Amino acid sequence: MAGKAPREVAGLGRPETPREKSERVSAARSERKARQNTRNLVWSLLASLGVVALLIILVVRPDTNLVDEVDWVAVAGEAKDQLPGEPIVPMLSDLWSANRAEVSAEPGSTATWSIGLLGPERSYVFVDQGFDADALWLAERTVRSESTGSVTYGYGRPNELVWVEYDRREEDPTGNKAYVVVLEGEAYTLVVGGTDERGVREVANDITYQLTQERPQ
Repeated sequence: MAGKAPREVAGLGRPETPREKSERVSAARSERKARQNTRNLVWSLLASLGVVALLIILVVRPDTNLVDEVDWVAVAGEAKDQLPGEPIVPMLSDLWSANRAEVSAEPGSTATWSIGLLGPERSYVFVDQGFDADALWLAERTVRSESTGSVTYGYGRPNELVWVEYDRREEDPTGNKAYVVVLEGEAYTLVVGGTDERGVREVANDITYQLTQERPQ
């Protein structure tokens, strides 16, 4: 039986040599591999973009809750038996939530009632109420800073109180203690601080109103 004649290659006008065939096959393989690499690169890029989009949705969406919310009013009611006095409970709008509310035993006070609040525009405000608190307890919350003056909170007379101000925004503009105010009570020291003055003011205004409503007129 006669052997198969070598294939004629267009453009050559003659059968291709073994070397030419080898080069043609090698070139075809390289082309297929290049196309496959391109497809793989495209799929990898699409997958990466999908991950980035998911992260943006989780981080940027204001209604996304990545931590469990705490009902600080309910926790305050349960914590009364653990405190030597009445806990301060801010009454805020639905724009506010809490990620912690607890009683702790810390150096410098017989007991500390603490709330961590998350407010509008990604603000964070903490409320610390230290019973029989000393200077060390207060220094921890003001980052051992000097007072920068005083500020009046409340909704007009007679519902106003003067708080001591610790404005640290120039040295720590985005920290959790960038702006702190302090009010000395008869049996406790009250500290409200956070990432911005507006959030601190809103919380301190409500607390001031409550305290002035409770005192004799």
